[in-house]
Amino acid sequence: MEVEKSIMVNGGMKLPVGYRFHPTEQELILHYLLPKAFASPLPSSIIPVFDVFFSHPLTFPGDQKERQRYFFCKKRQEVSSNDHRIKISSGNGYWKPIRKERDITACGRTVGIRRTLVFRGTNNSSSSSNKTRWCMTEYCLAGFSSTKVFGEWAVYKVYKRKEPKGRRQRKPRVRDAEEEEFTIGSNHEFGPPPPSPPTSADESGSII
Repeated sequence: MEVEKSIMVNGGMKLPVGYRFHPTEQELILHYLLPKAFASPLPSSIIPVFDVFFSHPLTFPGDQKERQRYFFCKKRQEVSSNDHRIKISSGNGYWKPIRKERDITACGRTVGIRRTLVFRGTNNSSSSSNKTRWCMTEYCLAGFSSTKVFGEWAVYKVYKRKEPKGRRQRKPRVRDAEEEEFTIGSNHEFGPPPPSPPTSADESGSII
């Protein structure tokens, strides 16, 4: 019986149960992005071509249950030099870099550049934006000048950050009436018991 090699889900390729696509950064650059830029055969068609700057991350193809999804996309330049934001075509948000670019090295040379972006949603009726938990890591080639002939391809790893654990609010301890403390100068109805007068045993050391 021939096993089906791939299953398409929402325009993306779903791996068989128990399998996960989890390449290293070097593997992603050398075995997927580099052949894509040179229009060479890929080891697998696991990474679809999709414009990640077109719509909201909720509408991205693939299995939404997967923690990480990968897409080939042409790299876009920032539309604003002030905060380096990249607006999406649908107009309901933008991607913004949040960390510095980092080099990816292999065999002692730089082969790629990585940077992280976060998605901020916008409302048409308001100019303010809301930071979301959607993030993606952009992987670009470095040191391969001839790849410009085939376009500025990049690989994007899209994922959603986990919700931060809320700080547990410490509940104030409710004391019972019996545990009520008395303070000096209090006008409480009942005060601490007065000290007992000294006895003869306290004065002479013996009881008369």
